[in-house]
Amino acid sequence: MTKITITIESDIGELGPILGKLKELGEANKNTQDSLSSQEWTRQRVLPVWHDLSLSAQEILGVIAGNDEKSWEEQLRIVGKSGQEVGGSLSSLGAQLRNHGLRGITHPLFYNDAYGYRLLPIWKEIVLEQTS
Repeated sequence: MTKITITIESDIGELGPILGKLKELGEANKNTQDSLSSQEWTRQRVLPVWHDLSLSAQEILGVIAGNDEKSWEEQLRIVGKSGQEVGGSLSSLGAQLRNHGLRGITHPLFYNDAYGYRLLPIWKEIVLEQTS
């Protein structure tokens, strides 16, 4: 969760309208996040994000999509990179979710204790199409 600290220097009489405006901004942000989180991924949402990912992120997601039954250690071995290198490459995914205004929507990549990293089904389908 993001934390913002704001210092307001003002007369006490001017404080009410300022706080009211801050409250309005907070409610508008909450409404935007609520509506995004209720949305689902579609082809029309996945493809633009996919095309804007770094080549390294696309390669790693391709390995995950094709090997999601394997453990994280096995996925790393297939990718041929360290966990830190993979994390750095996959930061492209988070950046593109922000760039496309999709921060509140379900994250397409998640960790499964039994199998390692996996993709949401719509993402897996599209990633396999794009990397074959």
